[in-house]
Amino acid sequence: MRRDLERRLRKIEIADARADGFELWIGQGDGMVRGPSGELLTCEEVEARRHTPGRFLFVISETDARL
Repeated sequence: MRRDLERRLRKIEIADARADGFELWIGQGDGMVRGPSGELLTCEEVEARRHTPGRFLFVISETDARL
């Protein structure tokens, strides 16, 4: 089910590939966060990216991703 959710959310990202795009990041529970393209960053690095103008980053936990 998690992969299904990720696949559906990735379709949203692709549909909104403009500069003011939407990105879904999944918290890994160990202080790391996995991005939409599979990149693995620390929570601090993701927080820095949140301040990029015109971009919406949404971070959810692995547990929430399974819902």
